[in-house]
Amino acid sequence: MKSFLFSTDNDRGGVILCDLDTLPEAVDYLKQRFKGVVRVEQGRDYWSEEEGFASLPAPAEEDNPHSSG
Repeated sequence: MKSFLFSTDNDRGGVILCDLDTLPEAVDYLKQRFKGVVRVEQGRDYWSEEEGFASLPAPAEEDNPHSSG
C-alpha cells in the first residue's frame, strides 16, 4: 500500500492509501475519481497540472543539522 497526497482546484483534497504502485497510475485514478485534481504527490515526486511530472531536489548535506561532517 502506498499513500498519495492530492489537491483540487477548489482547495480540497487529501491523502489516499491504495494499491497503486506508481505516481502516473495514481494521477490517472485520482483524476477519474475526483473532479478538478491539480496536484498529486508521493515523497519528492509529484505531478501538477502546470508542470507535469517532476521531482523536488534532495536537500543539500550542509542544510541537514544531523549530518556528520
